[in-house]
Amino acid sequence: MTKTWLKATLTVLTTTDLDEQRKHTFNGIAQDATDEQLAAFGKVIEVLTGDQFTTANLANAYRYDPQPAA
Repeated sequence: MTKTWLKATLTVLTTTDLDEQRKHTFNGIAQDATDEQLAAFGKVIEVLTGDQFTTANLANAYRYDPQPAA
C-alpha cells in the first residue's frame, strides 16, 4: 500500500465564562504542524474570542492506494 497525505483539519475547543463549550474548525493545516504551533494557535483563538482555550484536535486524512503488482 502507498500512503498519501491529503489534508489536516484542526478543531479548537473553547469554554466561555458561562461554562459553555464552543467549537472552532479550521482547514488547510500544515502536514508538519507541531504541538507548540497548535498550542500557540489555540492561544490566538483565546485572545480573539475572549474564551478559554480548552483543547485542540488534529485530524489527518490519508489515501491508501494498492501498490502495482511487480
